[in-house]
Amino acid sequence: MAIVVTLLLSGCDPIGNIGVTPLTPVETLFTDTLTVRTSTVLADSVRTGNPDYYLAGRYVDPIFGTITASSFIRMSLFAQLDLGTSPVYDSLVLVTNYSYSYGDTLPPQTLAVHRIREVIDPTRSYYNNSTVAYDPTPLAKRTFNATPRSNGVLRFRLPDDLGKELFALSGQTGGQTNAEFAKTLGGFALIPDAKNTAVLGFQAINNALAMRLYYHTTTDTTTTSFVALAIAVSQTTGQPIFRAGFNRVTADRSGTPLAGLQPLVPRPAGDGPTYVQDALGIRTKIEIPYLKSLGGGKPIAINRAELTVKPDLSAIQQGLGIPNYLVLLETDATNRTYYDESNNIRLVFNDLKLSGTEPPAVLYNSRFNQYTWHITTQLNNIISGVKKYDSFLVSPSYTDALGQSSTRYQSQLNNRVTRLVIGSKPEDVKLVVFYTEAKE
Repeated sequence: MAIVVTLLLSGCDPIGNIGVTPLTPVETLFTDTLTVRTSTVLADSVRTGNPDYYLAGRYVDPIFGTITASSFIRMSLFAQLDLGTSPVYDSLVLVTNYSYSYGDTLPPQTLAVHRIREVIDPTRSYYNNSTVAYDPTPLAKRTFNATPRSNGVLRFRLPDDLGKELFALSGQTGGQTNAEFAKTLGGFALIPDAKNTAVLGFQAINNALAMRLYYHTTTDTTTTSFVALAIAVSQTTGQPIFRAGFNRVTADRSGTPLAGLQPLVPRPAGDGPTYVQDALGIRTKIEIPYLKSLGGGKPIAINRAELTVKPDLSAIQQGLGIPNYLVLLETDATNRTYYDESNNIRLVFNDLKLSGTEPPAVLYNSRFNQYTWHITTQLNNIISGVKKYDSFLVSPSYTDALGQSSTRYQSQLNNRVTRLVIGSKPEDVKLVVFYTEAKE
């Protein structure tokens, strides 16, 4: 889809009202020949390691295909396990809450907990197509009615032989480091049933996903206590100090508008829409091919640039909403994403947030049905050659608080399967630019 850019005159004071006469006279001009091109790009993979949310479920989308998500989670000691001198084992329960869903949650959903047989390395990169070995026989299985709006809680009663194995660590000096604990229990895989109709998201931080070891004492058989064996968090600050896991998310797009989509091969919009989906790595690429030709070779300065994207509202269905936030990723002719020196994915900064600490995740404006970025600095840097990445990839984010508490951006970008269809009308992707040009 080629969209004509609207370039508007910027207001400026007459030269006589300015204290110093400029060395180079300037004027404001506009052109309607600059175009924006859009296409749909599938990433070869997206990083889903150490996410803020673990995903598990399955649903069928008429546009994006059959989506299946499984999570692989390394468990670690919440604290040194010491239950006193006379503990008696009762049970071991995996407890987790979920606050995200996508798809149809009215039918019952089924999830199974499997024991993984490999150690997940917190220093390694994991992707949406990664996998680790796990036992085919589940440790536990639950069929339930999902209630994500009320922060539903799931409890999986785990086998007593596993519980007693962990119970035996109490008071022992060995086996109570995370490395040793991983040899006893590598972690869990959350695997959906083939009949599921929704994907659920489980919070991975603040002890929200934990094993609880229930026990009583020989001196008090009526009171049951529990201790948490969980993804480790600091007991003083509540911040994550150790986290390892990833989401495996796949799609069967046979018979859908996206059938045949190949990694890193852009599908031009033509007269149709473009597409975005979070953890699957489907993104809309935005190019401004003639940006550097603006001004016909004369020096120019962009005073203001606004990029707006509008969703195709007809593609929204019950349970299949649009992302609350979108970001722009830097890319080029390779259609790949890039990372900075801190291993953070490169984002396009929104001018309105340059004074703060938040990167440019823009909120959907329900009044005007659009997302809007202010990209004046980015376009000026492209024109001047400061930025070598001259195109953008539209990608969802579930939050605008990106990068807080030293969290890498990608941990907050690939936590969902939420999708977006961008309309095909000229006004659905629009760039408005105010600029100044030097006079000859």
